[in-house]
Amino acid sequence: MGFNVFHNLPAHILLVHFVVVLVPLTSLAVVVCALSARWTRRLGAVLPLLGLVTLGMVPVTQDAGD
Repeated sequence: MGFNVFHNLPAHILLVHFVVVLVPLTSLAVVVCALSARWTRRLGAVLPLLGLVTLGMVPVTQDAGD
Protein backbone atom coordinates (compact mmCIF):
# COMPACT_ATOMS: atom_id res chain seq x y z
CA MET A 1 0.00 0.00 0.00
CA GLY A 2 1.71 3.14 -1.15
CA PHE A 3 1.46 6.84 -0.68
CA ASN A 4 0.60 7.94 -4.24
CA VAL A 5 -1.25 11.28 -4.15
CA PHE A 6 -0.88 14.33 -1.91
CA HIS A 7 -3.36 17.20 -2.51
CA ASN A 8 -3.96 16.00 -6.08
CA LEU A 9 -0.22 15.98 -6.84
CA PRO A 10 1.89 12.87 -7.40
CA ALA A 11 3.52 12.12 -4.06
CA HIS A 12 6.64 10.65 -5.67
CA ILE A 13 7.64 14.00 -7.18
CA LEU A 14 7.25 15.78 -3.84
CA LEU A 15 9.12 13.10 -1.93
CA VAL A 16 11.99 13.01 -4.44
CA HIS A 17 12.61 16.70 -3.83
CA PHE A 18 12.57 16.07 -0.09
CA VAL A 19 15.19 13.32 -0.43
CA VAL A 20 17.30 15.33 -2.90
CA VAL A 21 17.58 18.10 -0.31
CA LEU A 22 18.06 15.90 2.77
CA VAL A 23 20.82 13.60 1.50
CA PRO A 24 23.35 16.36 0.70
CA LEU A 25 22.31 18.34 3.79
CA THR A 26 22.93 15.33 6.04
CA SER A 27 26.23 14.57 4.32
CA LEU A 28 27.42 18.14 4.74
CA ALA A 29 26.40 18.14 8.40
CA VAL A 30 28.37 14.92 9.01
CA VAL A 31 31.50 16.40 7.42
CA VAL A 32 31.17 19.63 9.41
CA CYS A 33 30.72 17.68 12.65
CA ALA A 34 33.72 15.53 11.85
CA LEU A 35 35.89 18.62 11.39
CA SER A 36 34.65 20.76 14.27
CA ALA A 37 34.04 19.67 17.85
CA ARG A 38 32.02 22.83 18.47
CA TRP A 39 29.48 21.86 15.79
CA THR A 40 29.39 18.30 17.08
CA ARG A 41 28.33 19.57 20.50
CA ARG A 42 25.87 22.01 18.94
CA LEU A 43 24.11 19.50 16.69
CA GLY A 44 24.20 16.71 19.27
CA ALA A 45 21.25 14.36 18.75
CA VAL A 46 19.88 16.27 15.76
CA LEU A 47 22.38 14.78 13.32
CA PRO A 48 21.54 11.10 13.99
CA LEU A 49 17.84 11.93 13.85
CA LEU A 50 18.34 13.73 10.53
CA GLY A 51 20.17 10.66 9.23
CA LEU A 52 17.37 8.33 10.32
CA VAL A 53 14.71 10.53 8.73
CA THR A 54 16.70 10.64 5.50
CA LEU A 55 17.22 6.88 5.57
CA GLY A 56 13.51 6.29 6.18
CA MET A 57 12.39 8.62 3.38
CA VAL A 58 14.28 6.73 0.65
CA PRO A 59 12.11 3.55 0.66
CA VAL A 60 8.94 5.64 1.11
CA THR A 61 9.89 7.63 -1.99
CA GLN A 62 10.67 4.47 -3.94
CA ASP A 63 7.36 2.92 -2.94
CA ALA A 64 5.46 6.05 -4.01
CA GLY A 65 7.11 5.84 -7.42
CA ASP A 66 6.00 2.25 -8.08
